[in-house]
Amino acid sequence: MCAFKFRLEPVVGLKKQKEDERKIALAGAKKELQQKEECLLGLHNEKRDCVEAVGSKSESGGVDITEMLVYYAYLEKLTDEIAENTGAVERSREDVESKRELLLESSREKRALENLREKMKARYLLAARRAEQVIMDETAGRFHTLKSEKGLHWKEEEQS
Repeated sequence: MCAFKFRLEPVVGLKKQKEDERKIALAGAKKELQQKEECLLGLHNEKRDCVEAVGSKSESGGVDITEMLVYYAYLEKLTDEIAENTGAVERSREDVESKRELLLESSREKRALENLREKMKARYLLAARRAEQVIMDETAGRFHTLKSEKGLHWKEEEQS
């Protein structure tokens, strides 16, 4: 018998390539999510620092009304940016999850084909062993027949 060849090997290659592409896409989405989360954290820290600065200046009595208005306008702007970035972070999380699901789907498809290949290879090897055993049995049978025939002839020659 010739060597085992899986007919769907090109499909397995395509599934692996698709899985690799989706791994890269997921990694990019995770990186983007991390950047957006860091930006959001920076905005929260900046807002906290600004609130602390306003609080410490108002306690010391060194803030006039125009400076307070500037602080509050800035805090309002930061609050709006935080709201926008929170939405962006949530969209990025959804994107990461969808890319993760696509990757899992690709992995399952590839694994199913690989399992099919292994089963077919096992069947092929079993059939090859059986065919080899048939050949071995036939060879042994022929050898036994030949030996028996020659054995009979030798006995006849010895008796004469």
